[in-house]
Amino acid sequence: MLHLSCPISGSRSFTQPKTPRGSGTPPVSPGSRYYPIDARGCQRKEAFLDALAVRPYNCARPHNRVPVEVFPLEDAPFASARKKVGAVLVVGGGVAGMRAAYDLAESGIRVYLVEITPALGGKIAQLGFMFPSHDCVLCRGTAEHGYGCTRPTISYVFLDHSTHPNIQIMTLTEVLGVEGEAGHFRVRLRHHPRYVDPARCTSCGECSRVCPVELPSAFQLGMSTRKAAYKSAPRTAPDVYLIEKGPYCEGCGKCVEVCRPGAIRLDEEAWEETVEVGAIVLAPGFSLYDPTLSEEYGFGRYPNVVTSLQFERLVSRSGPTEGLARRPSDGRQPKRIAWLQCVGSRSVERDYCSSICCMYATKEAVLARQRDPEVACHIFMMDERTFNKEYNAYFVRSRDIYGVQYTRCRISGIREDPETHDLFVRYQDEAGQLHEARFDLVVLSVGSEVPLQAVALAKELGIELNPYGFCRTGKFTPVSTNRPGIFVAGAFSSPKEIAETVAEASAAAAACMGLLADVAGTLVAPPTYPPERDVSGEPARVGVFVCRCGTQTAGVVDTAAVAAYARTLPDVVHVQELEYACIGEAPREIARAISEHQLNRVVVAACSPRTHEAFFQRMLRRAGLNPYLLEMTNIRSHAATAHREFPVRATRQAKEMVRIAAARARRLEPVRRTLVGVTRRALIIGGGLAGMNAALAIAAAGYPVTLVERDSVLGGHLRDLYSTAEGPDPQAYLFGLVHQVLQEPLITVFTDSELLTHSGFVGNFRSTIDVHRSDPARRRTVEVEHGVTIVAIGGREFHQPVYLLGQHEQVMTQQELERLMLVNPGRVAQMSTVVMIQCVRPPNAAYEYCSRICCTNTVKNALRIKRLNPKAQIFVLYKDLITYGFREQYYTEARRRGVLFVRYDDHHPPHVEAPDGHLTVRVLDPVLQEELVIRPDAVALSMAVEPDPSTERLARILGVPLSPEGFFMEAHLKLRPIDFLREGIFLCGMAHYPKFIEETIAQALGAAGRALTILTRETLEVGGIAAVVDPTKCVGCLTCVRVCPFDVPTIDPTRTGVGGIQGAAYIEPGRCQGCGTCTSECPAKAIQLTLYRDEQVIVPEMAALGCWLPEEHEE
Repeated sequence: MLHLSCPISGSRSFTQPKTPRGSGTPPVSPGSRYYPIDARGCQRKEAFLDALAVRPYNCARPHNRVPVEVFPLEDAPFASARKKVGAVLVVGGGVAGMRAAYDLAESGIRVYLVEITPALGGKIAQLGFMFPSHDCVLCRGTAEHGYGCTRPTISYVFLDHSTHPNIQIMTLTEVLGVEGEAGHFRVRLRHHPRYVDPARCTSCGECSRVCPVELPSAFQLGMSTRKAAYKSAPRTAPDVYLIEKGPYCEGCGKCVEVCRPGAIRLDEEAWEETVEVGAIVLAPGFSLYDPTLSEEYGFGRYPNVVTSLQFERLVSRSGPTEGLARRPSDGRQPKRIAWLQCVGSRSVERDYCSSICCMYATKEAVLARQRDPEVACHIFMMDERTFNKEYNAYFVRSRDIYGVQYTRCRISGIREDPETHDLFVRYQDEAGQLHEARFDLVVLSVGSEVPLQAVALAKELGIELNPYGFCRTGKFTPVSTNRPGIFVAGAFSSPKEIAETVAEASAAAAACMGLLADVAGTLVAPPTYPPERDVSGEPARVGVFVCRCGTQTAGVVDTAAVAAYARTLPDVVHVQELEYACIGEAPREIARAISEHQLNRVVVAACSPRTHEAFFQRMLRRAGLNPYLLEMTNIRSHAATAHREFPVRATRQAKEMVRIAAARARRLEPVRRTLVGVTRRALIIGGGLAGMNAALAIAAAGYPVTLVERDSVLGGHLRDLYSTAEGPDPQAYLFGLVHQVLQEPLITVFTDSELLTHSGFVGNFRSTIDVHRSDPARRRTVEVEHGVTIVAIGGREFHQPVYLLGQHEQVMTQQELERLMLVNPGRVAQMSTVVMIQCVRPPNAAYEYCSRICCTNTVKNALRIKRLNPKAQIFVLYKDLITYGFREQYYTEARRRGVLFVRYDDHHPPHVEAPDGHLTVRVLDPVLQEELVIRPDAVALSMAVEPDPSTERLARILGVPLSPEGFFMEAHLKLRPIDFLREGIFLCGMAHYPKFIEETIAQALGAAGRALTILTRETLEVGGIAAVVDPTKCVGCLTCVRVCPFDVPTIDPTRTGVGGIQGAAYIEPGRCQGCGTCTSECPAKAIQLTLYRDEQVIVPEMAALGCWLPEEHEE
């Protein structure tokens, strides 16, 4: 048996067969997982492949490289007899850390989520909006709220982490050291004091109100102040205050005096703790370049020069100016704003692109125009790198609809008018003309870099870093570090935007799941509840609990009067005031009251249900009641806070809110959630790079996979890729990958096959596969039951006769040029002049987008030609050069070696002709303003990447939408890039959008990680709040089918509708998201939403409009 290296996790293990999980057999032993070969050569590949009954995958390279690497037994990381630990340490509480922690916790692994700052959220917490939809990022709902919301944002990341039983949040905590090996680490932690007890703090803010010390607000980046007793952000998890003592706190004790829950602990000290975990995920995020190091821009000297994140805070509704951009010098609104790109990026010292700056500058300019249509926005840039889905369309809208002006020029300095503090920027336009413009505000788009504490942590852990301080990862192991068992996610490995960060986080979680598959669930236990009391035949007995919330509510609202009023309401049998309903003994008091007074409906008049409903529902369940027999009303925000200066009005409004809540509570009925079994098998559609990696990751966790590939062999487009810019051999990697897939006993492969039908819901899908479709003698259909589906069908290269392609032998695609350099390098070495044309897409394409990978491939091939013939003249004709991240260094190297880059635009595209049989290329040079005439030996075209031809057909079968570009559309562009809106179906690879090898692998592992959150469960809860169709009222008008954002309603021909018509609407409870759209739109009123039926909402006792308007004598 071989001892092999794993490109998924970096770990090594024996090649022993496995038994599927859920089959009734014991879990797999630590050394039994079979990982892909670390194949760095292809000597004797044919012999290996013949033994596996497959062929070499169009491999053009001569098979004379080094053999497959085999590691000796003594290198095994599990040589120690220590038992593996079913827990993971996640370092970093930003969007990457939170996503990884959530996926791990959902798969039954204990998670310690460590964050050095006072709260979770990271940089995303400081953003006001996310493009292209401008979703607000301050939503604090649970997963249920977020998934049903039409604008889901970071809903899951705060409350679900705070309440998840498998996640322990450790803020103000740093990692001191790590000992051990993959499967069993001992991690030493230091907890810094908060000086506030999180278990008792109600976030009332009284301590901050009386604190006499004011300090600059780090959250607002110094543009406003905060107290020494403060919350680090408006929305935090944990949602509690802290006190910054240091040299600032005067020790006056005023905070102790006003804190009624007794949460202040001024004598608290730092303490250390050691935890044992099986794996570690590093997600410390990034920091922003300090622009004071670029003195030419005057940051810190000129008050009206701000950073991009400072401007983000200015236009945020939670910012220091409440969403209106104002000049720091005089507070007036700017009318002329400039953005300077690449500050701290794409320089000699930092030869990398920060990847995020172009689009967030565009977003900020659009936001500025939306706030004030008369403001002039000017962005000075080198290239507009709109390389992700919908980015180019957003850029075009900003330019053509919002009027944002773009100039390609790197600004070398700024000067200030000392009297007005206006700023002058000198620049040269593309025609070579010099200009000087006056601006009211200048925004520096600062690049990203690695936080200093992350560098120190990496050195302590022995993690290798690249020359710029980022974590070094492999081309084929994008989430693995050099230390087995320690993985990386997010911007710590390279600059990246939110969607890629989220995908990598799920990928890192998947790597941990594979490593700890046999000990998952050993450190967690599901909550236990008493039997639920049947109240269906009982008359309503309502209990009302009014929370004073210290002085936060009771300081404005007369809560005693509210409680007295509640006692007069129908069916209210118990009313109780509580100082704090959510802490201390109060929850137990409510539970005792439920038992003593036989309450069967509960009203809690306190805070927002979005933050506390889940807590009180669990409390009801522990008291033996159905959790849906709870009604909450937010008198703290909607009465006390809204009318803080008018206590009489606030008290009257609170009374009316309690009256309405009690009236609704009387009509509440228990809602049942049904447990259904999970079919613990995955179906993966597509056997290319993404599909194979996803299959191996799921199999590594111990679950069977059905892999369906339309072609006769595995490998997809990777079969046609022979080199990478970074150096590793993709063909050798492909060999090891295919070898592993075909040898893996948990993976069933169907080649020359495609999906015919797909039905069911999450955890319980049923699909039909057309097997051996091109061989009539062997063709058959196979039915597969599975719990999850992963779509990984890839894309294809656009190929039409443009620029004489297919008409002249010297015109070829970049892919063909790459193959030519491999099989006939001598021919390429004889080429003295080569022209490469970028952005070759279908003429008159309805939707323009960037194919993301073309520019780097062009630079890679240009450098290879230069190595073959250093004297060759290479012209790259481009619109924008997209070499984001560390790929920028190859662009720099190409320029250094003499490759010439000539920009063109859509109005003056290149022309390729061959009137005498010899190629001639004509293009307008924007610098010279003259036409260049080039007579090349070859023309290489960078062809656009298109969706696979089967994409539209497969979307109809699966019931999932497509994006404007024609690729599959994810649930949320930024925060759910792997999920579909239809639960249980996931997406990865070029089926999502064009991407590089390492990005495809990361997204494939991420899709596997998301799938494992379902496969690791034996049962799923379905039902709850869902729409229900009464077929006797249904007229089959299809309104519900058309309006549902999740494509759930169908017409069931077996149901009988109005007047005996055959066919009525049916809504599968397991798929319904409970948004209520169909309920509102149904013209026949045939659909009711559980818990929100008409008789529970539209009743006279719940009349609200105008009830609490103030009487003339009140205020």
